Amino acid sequence: MATEEELREVKRRHSMRLLQLPGVSGVGVEKDSAGNYVLVVHVDAQQPNSATNVPDTLEGHPVLVKQSGPFRPGVGTTGLRK
Repeated sequence: MATEEELREVKRRHSMRLLQLPGVSGVGVEKDSAGNYVLVVHVDAQQPNSATNVPDTLEGHPVLVKQSGPFRPGVGTTGLRK
């Protein structure tokens, strides 16, 4: 299992390329249901096939794809501006 720091470095190296893929709206490091850190690529649920070009792994680490809406700068999870 990778540490949070290891995955943040992998994210740093690959985020710019991933964010250029159609339908990709975000890249992050999150905990999965087992409590392990994983790389997560958020894709726009309203764009068909948005996860098609997202790799299954990066540098040997699994990539979890989550469907979400597009992210808007400055808006937190409550929907209020920060």
